[in-house]
Amino acid sequence: MAQIENPGNDNTPVLTEEVLAQILKTGKWAEDPALTLVVRDAQMAETAKAAKQWIAGWNSASIIYQSTTVPKYWEGTQVERANIPFYTVAKAVNSLTPQIINGLFYDDPPFIFQPRPGTRQNTVEAISDIIEYQLHDINFKEEVRRGVTNALLFGTNIWKWGWDSYEKTDTYYSRKDEKSVIPSQVPGQPDITYHNPDSPLVEKTDTYRIERPRFENITSIKDVLVDPTLRTPDIREAKYVIHRMYMTFNDLEKLRDRPGYDIPSRTEVASWFLSPAEEAIPALDEQTGVNAVWDMRSNPRWMIATEDPFEHPLEVLERWDKDKVIIVVQQKKVICNGKNPYGEIPFFSVNWWDVPGAFYGLGLARTIGSEQRLQQGIVNTWLDSTALALAGVYLRKRAKSIPTQSLRIHPGRVLEVDEVTDIQPLERTPAVPEAGQHLAMSQARAEQNSGAGEITSQGIAGSTGHSNLARTATGASAITSGQGIQISEFIDKFSTQVFIPFLYRVDEMNRRLLPATTIEEILNQELQTQYFAEGGSIEELRNARISFDIQAGAKLSERRAMAQSLPLLSQYLQNQFILQGLQAEGKKVQTTQVLKMIFASSGWKTFYDVIVDQTPEEKQQSQANQPAALQQAKMQNDNAQMEAKFRHQQELAEQNNMARAANEVLRRSMEASATPEALSGEPGPGGQGFGSEAGLEPGSEF
Repeated sequence: MAQIENPGNDNTPVLTEEVLAQILKTGKWAEDPALTLVVRDAQMAETAKAAKQWIAGWNSASIIYQSTTVPKYWEGTQVERANIPFYTVAKAVNSLTPQIINGLFYDDPPFIFQPRPGTRQNTVEAISDIIEYQLHDINFKEEVRRGVTNALLFGTNIWKWGWDSYEKTDTYYSRKDEKSVIPSQVPGQPDITYHNPDSPLVEKTDTYRIERPRFENITSIKDVLVDPTLRTPDIREAKYVIHRMYMTFNDLEKLRDRPGYDIPSRTEVASWFLSPAEEAIPALDEQTGVNAVWDMRSNPRWMIATEDPFEHPLEVLERWDKDKVIIVVQQKKVICNGKNPYGEIPFFSVNWWDVPGAFYGLGLARTIGSEQRLQQGIVNTWLDSTALALAGVYLRKRAKSIPTQSLRIHPGRVLEVDEVTDIQPLERTPAVPEAGQHLAMSQARAEQNSGAGEITSQGIAGSTGHSNLARTATGASAITSGQGIQISEFIDKFSTQVFIPFLYRVDEMNRRLLPATTIEEILNQELQTQYFAEGGSIEELRNARISFDIQAGAKLSERRAMAQSLPLLSQYLQNQFILQGLQAEGKKVQTTQVLKMIFASSGWKTFYDVIVDQTPEEKQQSQANQPAALQQAKMQNDNAQMEAKFRHQQELAEQNNMARAANEVLRRSMEASATPEALSGEPGPGGQGFGSEAGLEPGSEF
């Protein structure tokens, strides 16, 4: 079996009593009714969109943007006429896009979080760091830029969001024997370990799982089929949305292990791409193809681009509503039929100019495309007139003044008439002097309608800014702000309908789906923050409640005011009376948070590189340098000195006492030795003179 079995799509009602009973019982549509629902809704939405295609001008918008031209010739000749392309629309689009992107992403991160009651500031900062890292990881800024370009040109753009979960394999290299061990020859000594730089390199692979949010710009507005009755520019309010995709065999295989998908066996899916293979169903508005002569766009998605049969496309319709998601291949096979995991339609949209009572909006191709055609027509006609003046048309009398050689004059030719007497140039009408004025007025209208004036895009007044108002700073500011109203309005719409809602969805999906290991890896390895070292936890991150705001360019004045007030605020918080008052209330100033505010206002992202933890030695030194510690050390030093002085005095007194005692003993001994026996009637001590050792017993001491 090479093709998908088609259950048929007859006129049977989608909802029958049997189908209703099954839905009430299981909460899920059966496969055949689900298939019929998707196919019929797609046909209905596509028919309604095709009816609006002409008035919306999506096909002509791309041609006007490219300003494609084909050779034009003077009638009856091979001489080309003037055909200079004009890029009024492209210039406006490419002037406004960077201003809008710079207004949205003027700071990094381009958003601010505020904690709600019960949430610590450190937790808010950790969540902000995680989401900032994820936005960079999914290339959020580039997806926004592409979508803004589409919105400006076509009037409407759509983004799709969700959650990605897949395995990824990385390859790295390491030494086969990076470390070598030499047994120690000395008993009791450890073995010697050394690095071996000469060991050969070996290739290793590491497989890990990617868990992250997804934000995808829908390349073409035609790829999404929207509820035809939607009357607001917010796609989230639609009854349903169908995303038409074209997938290959490899794309379908990536969906096999995802929850909620029921992909047939690998052999059966591969048979769909074997001859006689399934042929991709072309979209109704893509069947005309692309003319390679004057259109630079790629071929339609349903066309075959390679001989590899597994890379041939098949149509996939993905229908979303607030309750369920149904995915159908080739309008024949249901591969997903389950509950909507997000509880809402996972699409965002924004218009350049809203149309009351309509979903689709007006873009620059509609609003100023006619001005481009007018300017192009005037200039090319003017150049044709100049060409006629340089090599004009000649008149000659019929059957007279026959030239001796061929008069191949272009762009004109020689006309034979009866009224002239000889060959002479044809009198031409002078150029219309008002043409230049019409060009200037057309350019002024284009700038007014688009907001892409030379003041805002190039910083010069231009032809429309030469007035006394622009001579002063106040007047120039008024002109600039007037032209920037449309830009700021679009930024506000984008923030309200896309940016802030997506941040809330990312925060919610992170709390439910982001693994704890990924959170720790982002904070510790990628960002190297101190969240967990400061007492934070995974549970606190998941339970945190925060509010979001966008730091769009329109709020630059707020940031300047904050930066200007920081020196005054720092001095105020360092005032001794303020600190004493806070201490009396049991409060204190968190110095680290004040420093973070200073770094944030200055735009520096090096807080954790500048403010680091102390080493154990530095902590000891810091504690030793504290006033209380210094006072205690001084007291201990004084006590030690007093004690040493007392001991020294005591030792001196003991030495003096011993010296006096020895002197007294010596004096008495000398007196006794020097007294004659005749005077005292008794022999001297020991019967010997002073200093004699005679008469002492062995072992006795003096």
